[in-house]
Amino acid sequence: MNEDMKAEVIKSAQYIGLSEEEALAKFVEVCEENGIETTTPIAKGVWRNYVANVRRTQEGDSNNNNNNSNDSFYKAAFGFFVALEEPRDMMAWNRMKAKEEFMRDADNALEKGIVSIASENALGKWVVSRYQHGEYQEKTISSLPAGAEETEDGRYYIPLDNTPVYMNGGKNAQYGKPLPPQQMRRSGVFYGSVGTSEMKPYFFSYKNQGGVDFAPNTFEWVHFLCVANDAGTDIYGAKDLTSNSLSLNSEMSPDNELFRDMSNFGFEDCLRNNFGSHLTPLMELDRAHIQRQELPSKERYVITDGTVTNMNMTPTKNGNRIINITDIDYELDYSDGSGIVTCWIPPHLNIDFGIQSSVIIVGRTSQRTTDEGVEPTTINASGIYCTLKHGSAVEVSQPVEDNFDWF
Repeated sequence: MNEDMKAEVIKSAQYIGLSEEEALAKFVEVCEENGIETTTPIAKGVWRNYVANVRRTQEGDSNNNNNNSNDSFYKAAFGFFVALEEPRDMMAWNRMKAKEEFMRDADNALEKGIVSIASENALGKWVVSRYQHGEYQEKTISSLPAGAEETEDGRYYIPLDNTPVYMNGGKNAQYGKPLPPQQMRRSGVFYGSVGTSEMKPYFFSYKNQGGVDFAPNTFEWVHFLCVANDAGTDIYGAKDLTSNSLSLNSEMSPDNELFRDMSNFGFEDCLRNNFGSHLTPLMELDRAHIQRQELPSKERYVITDGTVTNMNMTPTKNGNRIINITDIDYELDYSDGSGIVTCWIPPHLNIDFGIQSSVIIVGRTSQRTTDEGVEPTTINASGIYCTLKHGSAVEVSQPVEDNFDWF
């Protein structure tokens, strides 16, 4: 290891009850368990989180867990994102349903543990009532939690997490507690190696501010730290660690031990070999949209390709740009429509190509039904890869209003 890293390990030793020699040996062990070199920047991040976990255990009740329980908790990942969606507020739907239940029948919503009800007493305190495990409880508190809501008629309620046990049988530690006002989560699909595993697909999930900040471009080789589930199918962002550890392979020196030469890697071959069930011809999107409704939410994405026919780089209210694509090899008779598919491109995805370019689009299909019938299927893109580039996207500047105040 370099002198800077050695000095940091030695400095941290006193805080985790190890001698300098023990800390240096432990550092090497932690790096080996995570499949990373001791001289890489990621090694520093792994070590700092190991130290933080040990100190957290020392300061609180460890519940008989020893200091080594988190040695290999964080894994070094290398690969690329096939898809990375915009962050979504995972609490919005739950809070909306809680409000609907409260407005429909407040007593029933209270008894089912969907909400707690609050009322202010003469002393300015709040009397809060709830049901938990079928038992009525009441408590007086000085202020309402951040998630409290007031209705138009002046009543106060607090949406609660009313799931005592998860579907996998695990106990929900948040049961009976207020839902947070907002909980952002970014989801995606990652292809690469995690720890010492071989390259393969993983579902990705990253919540809170770290997930909002984590926005690498898709189909770009990246390094970062994460947490893997026991089944080896999913990886998760770890607080700020994953976002702070993100490094682009292209920005690394070839002399860096983390750098990997991926110039001979074929993204298109990878998609064919590992994501075959998601490959969908552009002109079959309508059928694919219907068929995929029965799949679990995270598996509903499609992978398709086409030629760019039009672009609108002016962002919509939610930041999306619009590109239209078509399959120029498809024999179109025009009785089934124009053959043009609209793709909504979120702000974190880079568009560095122009009209006539060939692109691969990854995303979720969407289809609206209006009074006039079913509209053509569109794609909410979460991944984009240009296979044949023509020109470049036209940059759109914000309009500047003329100021005639001087006149």
